[in-house]
Amino acid sequence: MALSMIVLIPIFLYAIFLDDLLRYSLDAQEAALSTVWDYTTQDYTQALKSNNSGSGGTQVQYFSRLTFCDHESGIDRTDKTGSDGSYLDCSDPDHHKAVVAHVCWMNSAAKQVTCEAPDTGAGSLLEPRHRLYQNQFTNGGLVKCSARAVVENYMLPETFLPQFGKEPKLVKKNWRGEGDVHSNAEAGQGGEDGNAYFLKEQKLAIITDTWALTKEADEEPGDKSGEMYDRVNFAYNRSLKYASMASSYAQFSQKITQDLLSPLALVIGDSPLTPNVAIKPHDGRTPTPSIALDQEGRGGRGANYFTTEWKDWDTNKSEAIYKHGQRGDWYLGCKDAEKC
Repeated sequence: MALSMIVLIPIFLYAIFLDDLLRYSLDAQEAALSTVWDYTTQDYTQALKSNNSGSGGTQVQYFSRLTFCDHESGIDRTDKTGSDGSYLDCSDPDHHKAVVAHVCWMNSAAKQVTCEAPDTGAGSLLEPRHRLYQNQFTNGGLVKCSARAVVENYMLPETFLPQFGKEPKLVKKNWRGEGDVHSNAEAGQGGEDGNAYFLKEQKLAIITDTWALTKEADEEPGDKSGEMYDRVNFAYNRSLKYASMASSYAQFSQKITQDLLSPLALVIGDSPLTPNVAIKPHDGRTPTPSIALDQEGRGGRGANYFTTEWKDWDTNKSEAIYKHGQRGDWYLGCKDAEKC
């Protein structure tokens, strides 16, 4: 048994080490994937708000980094800060409690959650008017987020039976007893000297629906304002025939005010130079499935987002399915939980 323990104990420790590597890889994946989905709930009628801490990126990236400072999202000590005002989840290494391997963001070759500036040209067509519209109303677009963590060994011996020789090395450097994890991660520069394990960089990209409206479009004829109207008006006065129509209208107006009408009539009346938009009013009697999300920069106020195409002009299929009990309570409307 004594002889077998020489082999069994290292095998057991290596199994724990591999389990740590897998778990840390999933944690890094969660950081990148969950962050990019946070971009789907931003108010894209405005430009994305920049991070005000001075470290660059958007506020979405900033708050994600605070969430994943300790490499996972399960425990956030938002009420605890250090004497210098630093966030303890970031500055205090007490979250490094693994037995064998410790993960860290602070190595020079590692990377905390990083999101590139939105590519507003994603999906752009060659048609000039489409590009003009996109440049005017797109505040988001293709967003890419990524994260990469480094893992260091704090338990496994670098060689098997080290008293008989130093080669071959079975694992990367054992950092046990050499200071705290954060300072070791900063000192263990890159994999070229075999000091640490660098996990695969986790990446995800998403295209946001940056032309979606955030306010109810309940315009009546003559109400020439609102997000919907701005979009219709932008497309209307850039149509191919708009310039010739405007020229003809100017000639018509000059002629008719000379011969028939007072110039005041043109001021009071409606002008074809701007469109009229009439939208079926929102039915306040029937509640619609929406969700209120608190957003930064809105003074603590939330914004409502529809979760389904509840009111689809005169068809309203989603509403009809709901009223007739054809939709189940399970995932994607499934009626049988076992089949979802």
